[in-house]
Amino acid sequence: MMKTVILAEKPSQAKAYSDSFFKSTRKDGYFEIQDRLFPGETVITYGFGHLVELDSPDMYDENWKQWSLEHLPIFPTHYHYHVPKDKKKQFNVVKQQLQSADTIIIATDSDREGELIAWTIIQQAGADHGKTFKRLWINSLEKEAIYQGFQQLRDAEETYPKFEEAQARQIADWLIGMNGSPLYSLLLQQKGIPGSFSLGRVQTPTLYMIYQLQEKIRMQKRPTQNLKKHKHARSPIG
Repeated sequence: MMKTVILAEKPSQAKAYSDSFFKSTRKDGYFEIQDRLFPGETVITYGFGHLVELDSPDMYDENWKQWSLEHLPIFPTHYHYHVPKDKKKQFNVVKQQLQSADTIIIATDSDREGELIAWTIIQQAGADHGKTFKRLWINSLEKEAIYQGFQQLRDAEETYPKFEEAQARQIADWLIGMNGSPLYSLLLQQKGIPGSFSLGRVQTPTLYMIYQLQEKIRMQKRPTQNLKKHKHARSPIG
C-alpha cells in the first residue's frame, strides 16, 4: 500500500489540515488521516518551525571556537546542518515518517521560508531521493481552502527555486554574522571598548534606524529645552 506523508511547518498548521479531512487520529508527533483524497496510508507530521540549523563555526573547525582576527574570514567549503537537542525527539518522528513515505506533500507555509524549512528537514532526514514530491500552495487555513488546495497540488519542483533563494539568504546571513560579529568586537576591544557586538544583515541596519530616530527626537527636544531656560533667565537689563 502506498504511503503519503504531509509535512506541515508547525503543530497548529498540522491540526488545521487534519480537521479538514474526513477522519483524523492524533498520535505522538503526527496525525493519521482517512479521506477519499488519499486511498492509502496517510499521515500529517510537522516541525516546530526550523527543526534543523546551520552548524556553528566550531563544528567545522575547533580553532574557530575562539574568536581571533587570524581566523577571519570564515568560509566553509560546504555548509552543514544539525538538529538542536530540544528538537531531536520531533525530528526523529518526522524522519521516520518521511523515510517510509512513497509520496511527500510539502505543506509548510507558502513562501521562501516555508520551502527552506521543508527541504532542510527532508534533506537532513535523508528522504530527498526516490520519492514523489508534491506541494500544497494555499494562503488560507479555512477548511474549504485547505481541502481545495489538496485537490490541486503542484509539483514540488515548481517551487524548489524558492528554497534555493532562501538557502542562499540563510548562508549569507550566517557569513555576515559569523565574520562580522567577531571582527567588529575584536577591533572595538583593541580600542578599549569591552564586550561582544552582534552584527546581522537585518539586525544592524534596523538598529541604526532606531539610533537615527533617537537622535532626531533628541535634536527636536533641544530647542524647546533651550527656550525654557531663556524664558526663566533674568534679563541683564532688569
